[in-house]
Amino acid sequence: MGDSPDIRQVRAAARILLVCPDCGHENAEYAKTLRGTGTFYCAGDGCDYIFDLAPGERRDFGGSFSKLCKRLYAAFYIVRRPSG
Repeated sequence: MGDSPDIRQVRAAARILLVCPDCGHENAEYAKTLRGTGTFYCAGDGCDYIFDLAPGERRDFGGSFSKLCKRLYAAFYIVRRPSG
């Protein structure tokens, strides 16, 4: 067996293929290049699609707000409920 490359070197040299859902253009970039960016713009002719590469959950204001309203309603319902 020969010398195996360091896993960090392999990860940096890996190519990531991003296929645009709008125009179908195949965008191939190195993982090292994509790691530092939050967005990537499609290189297709006349395409304005932006890939969102930010890690973690997206903030969904509408969903968060509706959950908050449900919790508030539940809290008021418990307080208003007749005891006994």
